[in-house]
Amino acid sequence: MEKIKVIQIGLGGFGKFWLGAVLNVEEVELVAVVDMEENNLAVAAQRFAGRNIPLYQDHTKALREVKADLVLLITPPHTHRALTIDAVEAGMHVIMEKPVSSSYEDAVKIYKFAQTCGKYVMVNQNYRRRPVIQALKACVDSGKVGTIENVEWRFSLDHKNIELTGWRRAFNDIMLKEMSIHHFDSVRYILGKNPISVYAESMNPTWSPINGDSVTAAVFNFEDGVFMTYFGSWVNKGKSTSWNGDIILTGSQGAIELKDDVPQIVWPDGTRENIPIPVFEFNDSDYLEYSIGDMVDAIRERRLPATHIGDNLISWSMACSAADSAKSGMKIKIEPPKEI
Repeated sequence: MEKIKVIQIGLGGFGKFWLGAVLNVEEVELVAVVDMEENNLAVAAQRFAGRNIPLYQDHTKALREVKADLVLLITPPHTHRALTIDAVEAGMHVIMEKPVSSSYEDAVKIYKFAQTCGKYVMVNQNYRRRPVIQALKACVDSGKVGTIENVEWRFSLDHKNIELTGWRRAFNDIMLKEMSIHHFDSVRYILGKNPISVYAESMNPTWSPINGDSVTAAVFNFEDGVFMTYFGSWVNKGKSTSWNGDIILTGSQGAIELKDDVPQIVWPDGTRENIPIPVFEFNDSDYLEYSIGDMVDAIRERRLPATHIGDNLISWSMACSAADSAKSGMKIKIEPPKEI
C-alpha cells in the first residue's frame, strides 16, 4: 500500500518528538520539513544525512513544490488557522498540536472552515492513548463499578524546571489551556460524556515563576448528571502527582482509582483489585505514533479521526469556559457550536 506523504511544519520544542514519531511510522513518508529558524533546519539536515528530504523556511513554498497528503503543524496555536487553511487549500489533511488555537473564537473559525474543506483536520490529544487512561476507559465501559456519577481529578507538579518560553509566556490561562486541556479531553473520553457547565477559580502564588495563573480549581457538570471536581497546579511544593494526575471515578458499586499511575478498583468493603494495563506496540512516552496512525487509517477508511477538530472543540470549550468563569466569577454554560 502506498505510503502517506507528510510535510512537518515546526521543528522546535515538541517538533523534535514529532519528527521521531514520523520516522518511526512505517505507513508514512516524510517528504519535507519547514521551520523559520535556520538552527532548527541545520539540526534536521544533520539528522537527515543521506536522505533526500528538502528543507524550507517558507511553508507556502513547501506546500506549492512538494506533493503530500498530510501536514503536521507543530507551531504556536495562534498560527494554526492560517497554516491549516494554506495546507488544506493545497489539498492536504492536517494534524495540529494542541491547543487548537489561542482562543475559543479562533478555534470555532478553524472548525467551520474544516466543515467545508473536504479534508480531515485533527488535533493531537495523545493522553487518550496512554495505557493507564486506556485502562480506566475499559473499566468504566465494562460497568464493573456501575454507573459513574462522580469524578475527582487532582494534578500537582512543580514546573520550576520546565521553562515556559515564547507563546506559552503570553497565555494568562496557561494552566487551563496548556495543561488541563489534556485532562479535560481525557475525562470526556473515559466517561463518553460531554460537559454542560463549569464554575472555576484560578490564581498565581507569589512564588510562581509562571506569568499566568498556575493554580486552578473547577467544578464541572456533565451529561446524565455526572459531577466532577478538578484541581490543577503547576507550582506544587508537596507530593507531586504523575502527568496524568490522581483520579477517582465513583460508581454505584465501587470506585475506580488511579494513584501514582496505578489503576485499581476499590470495592465498598475496602478491598482493591488491580486493573489490567494494556501493552501497546509503540514505546514513545507520548504515543504520537498512534495519533499519526489514526489519521492514516482515517484517510484510507474515509472517516473522521477520533480527535478531529469538531470533537476537540468540545474539550477546548471546557478549558476556555473554565477560564471565562474564573475571570467573571460566574458559572458558565458550555455550549459548543450546534453543528457538532
